[in-house]
Amino acid sequence: MKDIDVGLKSELFRQALFLTLAVWGLDTLLFALPHIATGKPPLAGVLASHFLFMGLGALLSGLVYVRAARTARDDDRPVRFAVLGPIVVGLGLVMAASDLVIGGHMRSVLDGTHPTVRVIAARSVSQFMVGAWMFALLGALYLMMIAVRVTRERDQQLADARAQALAAESQASAARLAALRYQLNPHFLFNTLNAVSASVITGRNEEAESMLARLAEFLRLTLAADPQAMITLDDELATLQAYLEIESVRFRDRLGLEFSCPAELRGAVVPSFILQPLIENAVKHGVAPTSRPVTIRLEASRDGDDLVVIVEDDGEAAAHPSTGMGVGLTNVRQRLEVLYGARGVLQAAPRERGYLVLIRIPLKLESLTRARAA
Repeated sequence: MKDIDVGLKSELFRQALFLTLAVWGLDTLLFALPHIATGKPPLAGVLASHFLFMGLGALLSGLVYVRAARTARDDDRPVRFAVLGPIVVGLGLVMAASDLVIGGHMRSVLDGTHPTVRVIAARSVSQFMVGAWMFALLGALYLMMIAVRVTRERDQQLADARAQALAAESQASAARLAALRYQLNPHFLFNTLNAVSASVITGRNEEAESMLARLAEFLRLTLAADPQAMITLDDELATLQAYLEIESVRFRDRLGLEFSCPAELRGAVVPSFILQPLIENAVKHGVAPTSRPVTIRLEASRDGDDLVVIVEDDGEAAAHPSTGMGVGLTNVRQRLEVLYGARGVLQAAPRERGYLVLIRIPLKLESLTRARAA
C-alpha cells in the first residue's frame, strides 16, 4: 500500500482490527452456544484449548491482513484471492499443529483425557479446516474492505483532480479573455492615432487636438474598467457614444448614427467593450473609404432567450474585406466563444449596399440577475 497515505492506512488498520475481533468473537459465541443450550459448562482443558485457538488465530490474522493489503492494488480480482491461498493453508496447518501439541497437552493435564490416534487425527483435520476457513473468510473481508476504501480514495482524488482541472481551465479562460480584451486597446489606439496623424499632416490641427482630448477621456474610462466585467447594454452604449465622439470630429457630417434599443433591453448584461469593435469596423470600412454620408445603424432585439445586436452600415460593400475578418471582429468572435460556447455567435456578411454584423448571446437582464442573487 505504498500509494495509500498514512491516514488511510491507520483507518484501514482500525477497521481490520475491529473486523478480526468480531469474527473470532463470533467463533467463540458459536463454541459457547451448545454449552449454553444444554446447561453444561465445557471442561477446563477444552475451554483453555479453545481460547488458545482463538487467540492464536486472532494474532495470525494480522499476517493475512498484511498479505491482503499488499495485493489490494492488483486489478485482477481472481489473482488477489488466489494469492491468499498459500498463507491461508499455511496458517491453517499452524493452527492444527498448535491445537495438537499445546491444546492436546492442556486437555490432557486439565481434563485427564487421552484420546486415540484416530480421534486426534480427526480433531487435527477439523481444526485445520476451521482455521483455514476463518483465515479465508477474513482474507476475503480484508480484500473487500481495502478495495472499497481504495476505490473511495481514488474517486476522491479523481474528484479533486477534476476540480483542479476546472479551476485551471477557468483561470486559463479568464487569462484568455483578458488577453483578448487588452488586444483591442492597441488595435483601436493604432487606428485612432493614424487618423490624428492624418489630420496633423493635412494641417487640421484643431481637429487633431480635439480628437486627442476625446481619445484621452475615452481611454481613461475604458482602460480603468475590468476587462472581464459584465456590464449592462446601456453602459456599453454609453461607451460607444464616447468612442463615436472621437470619430465625429474626424468625419463630421459624413457619419450618421441610428441606435435602436428597447428600454427593457437596456438592462441586458453583455461583456464590456464587445460592441465597439463592430462600430469601429463599420467606420473603418463603411465610412472612411467613401466621401458620401454613411449611416451606421445599431439595433438590439430579443429573440426568445437570446439577445441579438445588429450593426450595419450603408457604405460600399466592396470596401469591406471579401474574405475572413479583421482583428476586431475575430477578437469579438473568440471572446463570445470563450464566454458562451456554442451560444455565443457572431455572423458577418456584405449586403447589397454596406455590411452587416450580428451577434447573438444568451439574454440575462440585470434586474433578474440581482433578484436571483438576493
